[in-house]
Amino acid sequence: MSRNTKTKFASKGLLSLLPFLLFFAAVMLCSFYLFTVVLEESSYFGLVVGERISSTGDDDNGSTFVAGAATDRLPSIDYGKQFAQINVTWDGGGWDIKNIPVRLGNDKAILKKSAGMSFSSGFPGQGQRVIISAHVTRDFAQLEDTPNGAIVTVDTIYGPYQYRVVNKVHFSGTDRTYLEPSLKYGEQLILYTCYPRDNDGHRRTERCALICEKISGLEVTR
Repeated sequence: MSRNTKTKFASKGLLSLLPFLLFFAAVMLCSFYLFTVVLEESSYFGLVVGERISSTGDDDNGSTFVAGAATDRLPSIDYGKQFAQINVTWDGGGWDIKNIPVRLGNDKAILKKSAGMSFSSGFPGQGQRVIISAHVTRDFAQLEDTPNGAIVTVDTIYGPYQYRVVNKVHFSGTDRTYLEPSLKYGEQLILYTCYPRDNDGHRRTERCALICEKISGLEVTR
């Protein structure tokens, strides 16, 4: 058999395998999508990732979070480390999980154990948007029930900050209007999570966010 003939047979063999390879790739992509999106945003995600974290704000090394005294200097904070905790209160009600830990970053590993602050957002006291998210099946389960006027206290390692909820918005999961860093509105705290909480196991395609204005806390510089 000539070399050209062998090459033609090899090419035909590869072409015949192409549909199977494409099918296999599609199955793998669908499986990855189902695991990372559907499971994570379903009401059963809490069962997949395990029990809720301790309400005492324990960090990775087992030490308990300690709020710092007010200072006008922003300390160095490593990605993934807890630097704050959140409490939300209002007349006639309250947040059912107190002392919610907040870590720098909001990847999946961080959100499995705490709330996370977007790495691109500002820190409390820097005069810009502070963007914090958490799972609706975990720390932000009561977010959609929080009324305007509620007080959000963010205790950080460099001092306390308080914000007042002035608006609650619902928007598509692909809408980044409220989730991008901004200096336009001054210092805002944006707390957001998937919506709705009770979704009968279906994928959550919307988000719920609390828009909060700063009412106290020192301005900080690096």
